[in-house]
Amino acid sequence: MLNLIGKRAGQGLLTIFAATILIFAILRLIPGDPAVSVAGPDASPATIAAVREQYGLDRPLVVQYGIWLQNLLSGDLGKSFTAQTSVFSLIEPTIVPTLWLVLGGAVLSVAIGFGLGIAAAVPRRRGIDAGVTGFASLLYGMPGFWVGLLLILVFGVSLKWLAVGGFIDPIHDPIGGVQSLILPWIVLAIGVGGSLSKFVRASYLEILEGDHIRLARSKGAGALRIVRDHVFRNALVPIVTVLGVSFAGLLGSAVVVESVFSWPGLGSLMVRSVTANDYPTVQAVLLIYVVVFVVVNFLVDLSYTLIDPRIRLGGSR
Repeated sequence: MLNLIGKRAGQGLLTIFAATILIFAILRLIPGDPAVSVAGPDASPATIAAVREQYGLDRPLVVQYGIWLQNLLSGDLGKSFTAQTSVFSLIEPTIVPTLWLVLGGAVLSVAIGFGLGIAAAVPRRRGIDAGVTGFASLLYGMPGFWVGLLLILVFGVSLKWLAVGGFIDPIHDPIGGVQSLILPWIVLAIGVGGSLSKFVRASYLEILEGDHIRLARSKGAGALRIVRDHVFRNALVPIVTVLGVSFAGLLGSAVVVESVFSWPGLGSLMVRSVTANDYPTVQAVLLIYVVVFVVVNFLVDLSYTLIDPRIRLGGSR
């Protein structure tokens, strides 16, 4: 087990290191000069050159990357070009809103995925399977921003049941918090939940065709007992794998949802920072997303041995 943890941790660190190179390089390929953004469009060439020197943008890219990496290792995320303050002070207040959004959306997407997937596979009736699968495809295919605007118009503007935007911390105001969270959670979860239901359905159908399931049926086991004792655990490994991959989609969708609902989270901060060519802030936010994704996949790998003890080090069974 310790070897597995060490191996996966080493792979995760290499992934994060590679991500720092990609993030740094890709940002430098985006059109626009951050020195112009800071100095203003009417600034003189001398002023722009002074800003470029002040933030080290006149140095070779390799040197800039080395300084950024060195600061990261010491826990310094850098200083925002536009806000003139530390990047950490910009990111800190956005973490709680994004955590509420992503974690709630993940729970709801799992509920939708498992609910629809089991409903399509277990009854083993073609009509129910086709209906549920079609509904799941509809959820998966609907653009998140369109669903968000539609829900805002219906439940926020017309019915006035739920908040149309912004974040209220449920710990300080439970009712207001839930009202502000429901619509973003739904928008975030339907796409991932619809996609996940297809994998749940496929896994359950494959296992339900097994000889041990036929034997259980011949002994008089009911559908609920078969699912509980023979299907659920065996289907978990492929489903957990998909969950880990789906988490990346959830993080990406969260950026869109935060923009639609004026959510004061990491995604909104990144969008504003990209527009302003604020390299240090964008780099830090993207790196946080990468670290979260690596940690989630690390936990998914470790969960395999808990779900199925036959899975040993190196992924062999």
